[in-house]
Amino acid sequence: MQGKQSLFRTATFAAVFGLWTALTLSGSVWAFLFTAGPNSITRLDVIRSSNTSLQLTVALSIYLCGGGLWGLGIARWMNADAKSMVKACALSWSATGFAFGMVLAIGLALGLVSKTIRILPDCCHSTHYFFLSVFVPVIGIVTGLNAYVVIGKLGFAELKRSAGMCAGLVGALGFLAVGLILLYGFGWEVGHPVIGKYGMLKLALLCSMGAALAGGTAIGWMLEKARNVTLT
Repeated sequence: MQGKQSLFRTATFAAVFGLWTALTLSGSVWAFLFTAGPNSITRLDVIRSSNTSLQLTVALSIYLCGGGLWGLGIARWMNADAKSMVKACALSWSATGFAFGMVLAIGLALGLVSKTIRILPDCCHSTHYFFLSVFVPVIGIVTGLNAYVVIGKLGFAELKRSAGMCAGLVGALGFLAVGLILLYGFGWEVGHPVIGKYGMLKLALLCSMGAALAGGTAIGWMLEKARNVTLT
């Protein structure tokens, strides 16, 4: 009975951790694209695309806030120092998320993505597969790095490397799973967008939620298991 209760507590903590990760980290990606991203996302000109410096400032601020909120929740649940966790998570998430967002934005602005797609062999869903082949490993790296920082900051030094690799793999699989579900379940694919309904960035946003939920759940599971071992 005690084993079942422990398993239930661990699963509950992992699920809540995953939801919090999706809300804060994936939410900051949504907020960035809504305010400072391409106008094709919302059809609104929240911040004019000509004001690059303001766009970058807003984007960085959003990522810092998202990471900070993520760290605050972790500190509360793990009884850690809130100030250090907020700082570590804000810097880690903003550095990885902002860097990836800027590289993607530059690639889209310069047309590098579309030029690369044109030289690919033409086959069924080739553009969508290219999208997944680029995003999945990058999302895995971003998830793994953030897990590595968080777990190390909480004092589980011996766990941070394996946990980072595990969370990165699970986060990448979460992104991939949503991407394939959207393709085969709903017919949504990059390369054949429905104007006003979905396109590459909207699909990336949905997939990022799957990655954050899966990666966050994996981190939460490992943290709770490590905490239980420490307490016993």
